[in-house]
Amino acid sequence: MKHPVLWADIGLFFVAIVWGVAFVVLKDTLNTFQPMTLLAVRFAFSAAILSLVFFRRVSKTGWSDIKAGFIVGFFLFLGFIAQTYGLLYTTAGKNAFLTTTYVVVVPFMAWALTRRFPGFHAFLSAGLCIAGVGFLTLGGEGVEGFNKGDALTLLCAVFYSAQLMSIDHYAKRMDPIVLAVTQMIAMVAFCTLFAIPLETWPAAISARGLWGMAFLVLFATVLAFAIQMTAQRHSPPTHVSLILSTESVFGAVTGVLFLGEHFTGKMVFGAVLVFGAILVAEVLPRWVRQRMEISRGGISK
Repeated sequence: MKHPVLWADIGLFFVAIVWGVAFVVLKDTLNTFQPMTLLAVRFAFSAAILSLVFFRRVSKTGWSDIKAGFIVGFFLFLGFIAQTYGLLYTTAGKNAFLTTTYVVVVPFMAWALTRRFPGFHAFLSAGLCIAGVGFLTLGGEGVEGFNKGDALTLLCAVFYSAQLMSIDHYAKRMDPIVLAVTQMIAMVAFCTLFAIPLETWPAAISARGLWGMAFLVLFATVLAFAIQMTAQRHSPPTHVSLILSTESVFGAVTGVLFLGEHFTGKMVFGAVLVFGAILVAEVLPRWVRQRMEISRGGISK
């Protein structure tokens, strides 16, 4: 294939668009399914499809893989629950932007675990992020002001950061497909454990609810995962992180277009600051390293 990086980036943009739209679809589908029931069904079908597609690799799963998958899946479960319940009380656009703050949290969590100083850019990124969250969530009354949905979404960003750290720990010695499937199975187990005593199956499932669930399973989970796994083999890490973080922009835009959500000027400015924090967290350290390598090369010559 000619221009593999270009095609990989196009694929990643497609994933970002799908994930952005998924915020709106998820919020709408919550009118049919309760949160933990929705997540259990979504990941049960996703795990089943991936297991069939990658049967040979999944069939080699051992107990150590299952243990790792359930540890990673536990943090994924906490993240999705916080995010999904957060969507009940806040807008899809705010939920999308607040979720992506995990990019800013990860360096500090890594610092706490490894004692490695994350660099001053992490503090600049955190400052921008805090200011952005302030403008984004304190822009008015009601759903435009800071509410429990926003608080739950910020909590979800912390859990997603923990999930990424656990993935980094286990993915180095595990098949990524096996890890993906086992963490999905863990999601199903945890969600079902709580859904049975706390939630009820919907009395009637509308066609809209079925289409929403189908989109979340086939596009937002299975297809998005397959494209991401393929694209990351060809696209540089900077491209991957930056392109996927645009899901927050697509989530906000689709929330305005399809759900009639309202973004005030303050909220738009806050969203820009949050996205700027992501850019600082992802781009600045790599740019500094590249400049240092170029400088060393020039000196050695």
